[in-house]
Amino acid sequence: MEKWVVVVDDDIVNLKRTGTILSQSGIHATAVKSGKALLEFLRSNTPDLILLDVLMPEVDGMETLRRLREENGPAAAIPVMMLTADNSPDTREACLRLGAEDYLLKPYGAEELLRRVQQVLGTERKEKYRTTELGAVVSFLEKQDIPTDKVWMGREVLTNTYRYMLRYMERYHGTAFQVLFTVEPSQEDLPAEARARIMDAFREKLQDLLRGSDILIEIGENRFFLLLPEAHDYDMDRIISRIMEIWHSSEEGREATVFCETSEIRPDSRLSDPETARYEIVIVDDDPVNLKLAARSLEGKEFRVTQLASGEALLDYTEKGDPDLILLDILMPGMDGFETLTQLREIRRDKCDIPVIFLTADDNREMEMRGLKLGATDFIRKPFLPEILSLRVRHAVELDRLQRNLSEEVDRIAKENASLSLRVVESLAQAIDAKDAYTNGHSGRVAEYAKQIAERYGYSFRRQREIYMTGLLHDVGKIGIPDNIINKPGKLTQEEYEIIKTHPVIGERILQTIWERPELAIGARWHHERYDGKGYPDGLAGNEIPEIARIIAVADAYDAMTSRRSYRDVLPGEKVRSELENGKGTQFDPVFAEIMLAIIDGK
Repeated sequence: MEKWVVVVDDDIVNLKRTGTILSQSGIHATAVKSGKALLEFLRSNTPDLILLDVLMPEVDGMETLRRLREENGPAAAIPVMMLTADNSPDTREACLRLGAEDYLLKPYGAEELLRRVQQVLGTERKEKYRTTELGAVVSFLEKQDIPTDKVWMGREVLTNTYRYMLRYMERYHGTAFQVLFTVEPSQEDLPAEARARIMDAFREKLQDLLRGSDILIEIGENRFFLLLPEAHDYDMDRIISRIMEIWHSSEEGREATVFCETSEIRPDSRLSDPETARYEIVIVDDDPVNLKLAARSLEGKEFRVTQLASGEALLDYTEKGDPDLILLDILMPGMDGFETLTQLREIRRDKCDIPVIFLTADDNREMEMRGLKLGATDFIRKPFLPEILSLRVRHAVELDRLQRNLSEEVDRIAKENASLSLRVVESLAQAIDAKDAYTNGHSGRVAEYAKQIAERYGYSFRRQREIYMTGLLHDVGKIGIPDNIINKPGKLTQEEYEIIKTHPVIGERILQTIWERPELAIGARWHHERYDGKGYPDGLAGNEIPEIARIIAVADAYDAMTSRRSYRDVLPGEKVRSELENGKGTQFDPVFAEIMLAIIDGK
């Protein structure tokens, strides 16, 4: 049955964009422009969810929510998600106290909006989880001696569930992440009752955020393990940040520090099922005698062997499975070994990392060179000794596994460093925004708008991330501007304005020492340049302005016009749109301004 969501916002641009995102995902959306109109609308309608803006004229979002919860009819039970650019803990707590189900910060991406909407729409059916215990998943399930009073869902049930999930992920190429939280009370001598209260509070915060497919497990006295099926690496920063944000805003969050470790789960049925052989080997040979001899040489030596009689059969087999190694005869009727390997590498590029050893009776150097150029790992001469075959195969698969593990470890460390860098940058951006009482969250919003522009422009995910981080730090130079100038309620004097105009140069000076990320200093120095050459600090024009700075300039201007400032209120949506339209080719790069217009139009 189609879900029905009512979106309430006085900004027509936000209404259209949010409504478009919901409608394109099969959710019926109704737009309402004020809190007063919503209350009247609900007298004869009962939607499944209300998305309610906080800052609106006349009756604001919180007053609307208060009146809604005081109603006696069915409308009082409708879940409400608050929408706001205000990231302050006081506003969030006030909304939640009034009965809001969730709190979504603007600007939000389409994926984030849909995920949170779907999560709230499912809350009435979602059961609260009781938790068990886990350290490292496999060691917990296979080796750890866990006290029975900690395993609330039953050790056997949990083990079977975990193994089932790994098999499902392996079969359907699913993804999952595991998260380990360690809760450290600030006081070492804290009484046991107080420690238990803190742990209960953290567990409850996690439970409130769980989806129906998530598994939460408690480990001993101060650790929690969270298993997130169908989660991706690009989701994790947002998920962890939200958990930490909610925890730090709570009363107990002031009494304890939470440390977090995350890693991707890579399903491997051979690890999850101890009865299965360690390695799977596929042997391809048109001679049944050679097949049997090779299979007999390997079976029972940690190898599970599959025998195939042709290259065509191998291509069919690899459509459904990923062996650890392929033993491939060269001289076969139909497709020979070389053609088989060529098609395997070309047709199934995701199979390019499977090691292949050629089997051949020919001692031909040219043939060996051809095989190695095609990507073969080794050659084994026929007739082979069983001991030699077993040893060469074991060396090949163990070397391949070692290389994979090293590569995965490098990737893991790189992701951890990238995640840490992003959190440091986000913290610095929040410190910058804290100087201006009227632009809380400005840097984060500019970063998100810039990332959306970059995505639509066709940039890679890596480049989008670079632009996002540049957006976060574009105003770092404001650290050097006096607070009384930044927060002045009236118009700046010419002298004060000249001081404000120094922040791009200050920002560049701060960031230019980060030589690994030159784009940060570029975005900071030139985001106030104009396309017509009338900007500052250097008066660059057109394509003289670095591309990343032109993107940040559009995002920065849009957020400035849609945010309340010390000297004016939020501009109407129509005014914002006309300013962007009129600024194409003068203030803004026309290409990036047009993309920003498409974003706010929901196209």
